[in-house]
Amino acid sequence: MMASLRSILRKSLHRTIHRFGFRLVRAPAFERAILNWELDHQPFYFVQVGAHNGITSDPFHRFLIENLAWESILIEPQGPCVKTLRSIYADRENIRIEHAAIGPAGSEQKSLTMYKISDSAVGLPHWANQLASARREVIASHKDRIEDIERWIQVEEVPCVQLGQLVLKHQFPRVDLLASDTEGFDFEIVQQIDSLPSLPRFIYYEHLHLGKQEYARSLGFLHDRGYRTEAVNNGDTFAQLG
Repeated sequence: MMASLRSILRKSLHRTIHRFGFRLVRAPAFERAILNWELDHQPFYFVQVGAHNGITSDPFHRFLIENLAWESILIEPQGPCVKTLRSIYADRENIRIEHAAIGPAGSEQKSLTMYKISDSAVGLPHWANQLASARREVIASHKDRIEDIERWIQVEEVPCVQLGQLVLKHQFPRVDLLASDTEGFDFEIVQQIDSLPSLPRFIYYEHLHLGKQEYARSLGFLHDRGYRTEAVNNGDTFAQLG
C-alpha cells in the first residue's frame, strides 16, 4: 500500500513539473550539498584545476551553464582545450579562463613539465586527449586501453603558478568549491588550500591515479582540517567542512 501511494505521489509530482517544462532528476548527495550551500552563499566562488574542454566528463559544466551566480576560475594547461573553454564561455564575464598549470606546493618554479597525448594523434579513443599529467607514468599506465600509447606521449613545458596566487589575482574573497582533475597530481593541488583566504567549504578531487599511500595521506590531510570525505563516481573524492 505504501509503495503504491509513493508511486502515485511520484507520478503526480512529475506530471505537474513537466507541465511547466521541467523534469525531476535525483541529484547525487555531493551535488545536493553544494547547491544547498550555494543558495545562501551568492556569489558562489568556484575554482577548477584541470578544466580540460569544459564538457567531457566534467561534473560541473551544467552548473556553470545554469548558474550565473558562480564566479569561476577555470585552469587548464592544454592550449587546444583552453581555446574551446574560451569559445564556450565567451559571453560569461563571471568565468575566467587561465592557460596554466598549478605547480607543486611550496615551489617557486615558473614552468611545469607536462606529459600528454600528442594533438596530432589519430585513431585513439575520444577520451585520449584528457590524458595530461605532470607524471609520465600515469599517462603510460593506460597502455592496457591504448596499446601503442608510448608513441603518442608528448612532452610540453607549460607555465605554472601556485593556487593561492591565482585566487589572489582574481580577488576572490574565498573559495566555496575547489575541484581538481589532474591525472595523479591532485594531492599536490589539495595541499595548497592552506594558502587560500580560508579553507574551501567543498573539495572535489580525482584520487583514481593516486597510490594507496598517497591517497591515505590526502584523506588524513583533509581530516586534520575538519573535512568529512566520501568516495564518489569510482575515482573521485568529495570533501566538505564540518
